[in-house]
Amino acid sequence: MSQVRSVSETVTVGPSWRRVPELADLTEIFEPGVQVCSWQRDVDPGITAYLASLDQNQELQAIEASSATKQPTLSRFPDGPGRNSLVEDLALLCEIVRELLGCSEAGLRLARVGRAMCPGWHIDRMGIRLVCTYQGPGTEWLDDQGGVNRSELQSDRVRASTLVQATPGEIVLLKGALWQENDAFGAVHRSPEPGVSKTLRTLVTVDPLWRE
Repeated sequence: MSQVRSVSETVTVGPSWRRVPELADLTEIFEPGVQVCSWQRDVDPGITAYLASLDQNQELQAIEASSATKQPTLSRFPDGPGRNSLVEDLALLCEIVRELLGCSEAGLRLARVGRAMCPGWHIDRMGIRLVCTYQGPGTEWLDDQGGVNRSELQSDRVRASTLVQATPGEIVLLKGALWQENDAFGAVHRSPEPGVSKTLRTLVTVDPLWRE
C-alpha cells in the first residue's frame, strides 16, 4: 500500500469502537462487538489544495468501481494540481477495502455536498463501509455503541448522547446490520450538519463489491 503517516500512536477505546494507532490494526473491526474502527492520518496537502481550488459552490459526485487493475478516474472532477494525489488516495482506500474483505472490486462514491446527506442517527443496511472526509466536518458516531437502543434512534436520549467525530482524512470503518451475526447491532452514525461557513463537504464512501 502507499505510504501514509499516522497522526497518533495511541489507541482510543470506547464502548464497541476503536481508534487504532496503525493502518494494519483496522482488522480489529472484525472483532465481535466492535462496530466502528478508525485510523487517523494526515491528508496530503496536495489534496487539500486541489479541493480548495474548486468552485466552492458547485456540488460534484463520482460513482465508480475500482480494482487492482483499474484506478478511479474522477472524470467529472476538473484537472488541476493535486488531482492525481486525490486519485491515488482513493485507489489506496479501495485497496484497503479489497484487502480487508477479500473482494476483487470496491465501489466508491466521492461527493462534494453542501448539506448533511444522512443527518439522523442511523445504521447502514450492509456489511462494512469505509468512510473518509477530506474537506469539512467528519462523520459522527455514538460513543456508546453498545448501550444504545437501535429501535429508538430518534429519541431525546439518543440525541443527547456523547458522540465522536472523525478528523479530516481519518479512515473510518463502519460495521453494518448485515454483517454476519450483527443484525441486532450496526454502527450508529450520522452526517454532521454544515458549519457556519456553509462550505462544501467532500467525502468518500467505499463498499466491497462481489461479482456473480
